[in-house]
Amino acid sequence: QRSSHRGASAQPTRHRQLAHTTAAMGQGECTGCGSSDPAMDTVRLTAYVVGVTGGTLLHAADGSNTSLKHQEEEDCAHRAPQELHLREEEELRERSLAVELRRSFSEANEQLSLERERTEAQARIERRMREEAELQRQVAETAARRAEDETKRPAMEQARKEAQRKVDLFLSARGFITISLPRTSCFKASYPLHVAVQENSADIISALLLCGADKMVKNSSGRVPLEVAEQLNKKGSHQAVLSALA
Repeated sequence: QRSSHRGASAQPTRHRQLAHTTAAMGQGECTGCGSSDPAMDTVRLTAYVVGVTGGTLLHAADGSNTSLKHQEEEDCAHRAPQELHLREEEELRERSLAVELRRSFSEANEQLSLERERTEAQARIERRMREEAELQRQVAETAARRAEDETKRPAMEQARKEAQRKVDLFLSARGFITISLPRTSCFKASYPLHVAVQENSADIISALLLCGADKMVKNSSGRVPLEVAEQLNKKGSHQAVLSALA
């Protein structure tokens, strides 16, 4: 009984759907069963059902696309702050790295400058020390020469006095007025050194030179005392004179 009741109650519902379907298809009034075409009614009904179903599917698809697009927009909106934060962190790291590089470069330059200044200062100190050492050496040499001169001065004075005594005797005995004036005889001029060379007297030559005689003076023949000594030297006879005039 319940089964037949459900069948009976379902039929009015189907009749209402069919009536709604017929109205939607443009047939609001029934023309009677005798004038209807069952095949065409079936096609129209099927087309309507398919249309309604397809519209529902299309609407569902559009809703799904809208939902996906909305989800993508939400994902994009969610990622944007994160990407911005990542870019800001990357820029901050790059700025920090640039600052660190500049600081390292500045410190390296400062270190090089300090090293260069220390090297130059050390070079100046070493140069000053060398100059002071050289000055001290020169002062010491000068002091040593002065001390040596002071030591030798009495002996040198004595030797000069002795040489002057010899020269005076030689000049007086040979008719010379001074060691720098020649003696003339028969239009020939000779100097004390030339005469001492002719006499082969190395001792008088040394005394004359010590008292200031010029060993480059020329006689009337145009010869210096050394040339005269070389001319007179026979088998080393005037070697001592040559040595004194050298």
